[in-house]
Amino acid sequence: MNDRVPPSPSPASAAPQTLLRPTLLWSEGAFRADHEVVISGDRISEIRPATGPSDWSVAILPGFVNAHSHAFQRGMRGQGETFREGQGSFFTWRASMYELVASLDAERAYRTSRTAFEEMLDAGITTVGEFHYIHHAADEEENARWMLDGAILRAARDAGIRIVLLHCDYVRGGFDDRPLAGGQVRFNTRTLETYLASLDRAEKIAEGPLQSVAAVSHSTRAVPIDRIAAVHAEATRRGSVFHLHLEEVVQEIDDCLAIHDRTPMRLLLEHGVIDERTTAVHCTHSNAEDLQDFAAAGARICLCPNTEGNLGDGICDLATMRELGIPIAIGTDLNSRIAPTEDLRWIEYVQRVRHQMRGAVVDQAGRTGRALLDIATVNGAASLGVESGSISVGRFADFVAIDLDHRTLEGVDPDQLAEAIVMGTGPECLAGTCVGGTWVRGGPDAARGGA
Repeated sequence: MNDRVPPSPSPASAAPQTLLRPTLLWSEGAFRADHEVVISGDRISEIRPATGPSDWSVAILPGFVNAHSHAFQRGMRGQGETFREGQGSFFTWRASMYELVASLDAERAYRTSRTAFEEMLDAGITTVGEFHYIHHAADEEENARWMLDGAILRAARDAGIRIVLLHCDYVRGGFDDRPLAGGQVRFNTRTLETYLASLDRAEKIAEGPLQSVAAVSHSTRAVPIDRIAAVHAEATRRGSVFHLHLEEVVQEIDDCLAIHDRTPMRLLLEHGVIDERTTAVHCTHSNAEDLQDFAAAGARICLCPNTEGNLGDGICDLATMRELGIPIAIGTDLNSRIAPTEDLRWIEYVQRVRHQMRGAVVDQAGRTGRALLDIATVNGAASLGVESGSISVGRFADFVAIDLDHRTLEGVDPDQLAEAIVMGTGPECLAGTCVGGTWVRGGPDAARGGA
């Protein structure tokens, strides 16, 4: 899917090597004892039978991948949860979000985003797809334009997280082509040429091996379909992934039907925007017929369970998505809660509640652990076009370490450990988070009382 040639792993003789020898290692969909990992530079160079006893009582998983985040919205935590005029909705929440947007300057955007990224690392997230659409620090000042692009990348760099900046095109306030107003003006990417120039600029300021940039469109509501097709073509030319919000709320579908006489997903399908590099975020109200063609095109879906629950969006047709084989990733979206295993539980539990059944997401053996963990690792990495998501030779050395001595895992048999991690734990049981071979949280040295 990603046409760019990835950097070759450094030869062992040229890169510093480290050895990781945990109690259990997640490999090929199961936890295995008596294995060790050799890390050369920022990549895995070898996985082999252990050459000595385990020296760290942890289970090592691939680092979790957060395929959809709006880091600045971490600044809303606790806000928009009071309903003095009765029940709220997605749109009452959006009004509160626009108030936050109006208050942001580059420094506040940096601080808020860094807080979100650091909390992601605390939760075992090693890669974030930052769906970034608040570009401008002030509405009218020329020197404040595009300042927030750099602020977000700087926040990710200083936090130490791997980031794919999903650099978002956003030009209108609705399907009726109404102009942007209020806080939305800070999203404005203006002409297509201006947007592409800003994309070039973002690529130039993205720093080092942990940062990359992709061309994306916000939604069919915020970008005309011909321009979405043009941005998708640019993503194809640059060899990047392509993301957009899709069919999160019913009004989006109704408004599109009124203007185009077809659903947003159908509109995108007819314009060739849905393909193997495309990830559609939410698809809460997508219908089965559209999903069938979406699946045939090879596209992916990112669910954001905590956000969709917080906003009262609705419940997606997960059974059809699974039946059609659509790969699903997860995102933290508005970052009201950052806990990957909790998002995975939400995916499963909401379906259990809705359909009065158990086992909505299972593998061929009927087990939930591997199927759900793949959503947060393998599928997320593929959605972002990042060479992580599995513990395999040549992949980035991005790991999360689970403390096997933590009380939440007391008495758990190793054969049920994957299910126990997903269904019964959260960030509190983490013993370390490793990004590109560097333990940015915890790690074996910390466990031994070292630096």
